[in-house]
Amino acid sequence: MEKRSKIIVIAGLLIMELLAAIDTTGVTVMVPTLQAYFHIPANIAGWILMAYLLPFSLFLVPMGWLADRIGKPEKILLWSIFSFSISSACCALAVNEYMLIAFRIIKGISSAGMFATEFAIIIKYWRDPRRTVEIVIIGLGIGVLIGPIFGALFSDPNHWRYFFLLGSILALCGFIAYHWLKNLEPVVREADLQDLSGQNTFGSKTRILFKALGWGILLDIVVSTAVQGTNLLVTLHVQEHLAKSPLFNGSILLTISLGMIISNAAGIGSRLFQKTKTAVWASGAAFAGFLLLLAATTNWINPLAFILYLLMGIVLGIFLSTLELMVLNPLPTSMLAQGNGWIISSMQAGYGLGSFLVPILYLQLGITKTSLSLALMVIIMIAIYLFFNKLKSPKPR
Repeated sequence: MEKRSKIIVIAGLLIMELLAAIDTTGVTVMVPTLQAYFHIPANIAGWILMAYLLPFSLFLVPMGWLADRIGKPEKILLWSIFSFSISSACCALAVNEYMLIAFRIIKGISSAGMFATEFAIIIKYWRDPRRTVEIVIIGLGIGVLIGPIFGALFSDPNHWRYFFLLGSILALCGFIAYHWLKNLEPVVREADLQDLSGQNTFGSKTRILFKALGWGILLDIVVSTAVQGTNLLVTLHVQEHLAKSPLFNGSILLTISLGMIISNAAGIGSRLFQKTKTAVWASGAAFAGFLLLLAATTNWINPLAFILYLLMGIVLGIFLSTLELMVLNPLPTSMLAQGNGWIISSMQAGYGLGSFLVPILYLQLGITKTSLSLALMVIIMIAIYLFFNKLKSPKPR
């Protein structure tokens, strides 16, 4: 009974990752259609995307705090995906741009609640969560892969509403799947035993949270900046300087997404690395190494470049599936959702930083020096992390 319940819950979590990725990448493609349909001025059209992304980023930590405060991340998850389903249906029924943007805001807040509690629930109910996380992350890769295709399919004045309606139906399926959580028994973890015994006061909990999150946030921001920066850098160079079509550029991003899917479907991270800390720094360093090879040995569009894009996707899949586990494992269950919210927020901050910095660096330095700068930034951060963690490691007697 419990095994079947876990399979159903995993399916719900996978749907959630899929939904978030499709919503972001698909709507990006649909913006011109929505702008023309509602006669939206250019200065407002950007809010179709930002109305979702901004609340998502801002509400991750508050939603995590609320889930930990009430002690039931399951409730926040259920209400969030139900709200996502309803708001997506309302987007499909929008009569003007203001109604569309208003319900996109609600979708962003709902998505924050879903993501802030996702890993908290996996760690709470799975004794060995690594393989479960890898399976769930597949949904993110598939969503990035098919999101633009779905957006293009529904980019028609007569069909765009079906995109949001489909999202509503999928979210409702996830909502139904999460009801099987009641059949699962929470695992007892060492951090929980300390929490229950009263050893973790408010002050010690704050120290644990800061200690667990500190390095994770720094690594997350730096690697996310490099990942988003690389995506944007390749897009700018391939389309503007190499005169390739957006479709060709999309094939590069699809190759990276395919690498993420292969990595997590095959469980490469859990097979290669026993410790999550090793997996995090090794995959981050490998991403930087492949970026250096890409800049030094390819013209960004030849077959070798695509092999490196695939390898970058594979190590990125390992990084994404292990970073949060590295950070969250030392935390008691009563702090997991808040910690999860902070980590995803730092990832969003890295994406924003990469989007801001890379166009400036690209214009000033060119593609080779900019890619070298991104790779060196990751390598230096990992070297600092390893140096300080080695100093703190207990010396053998």
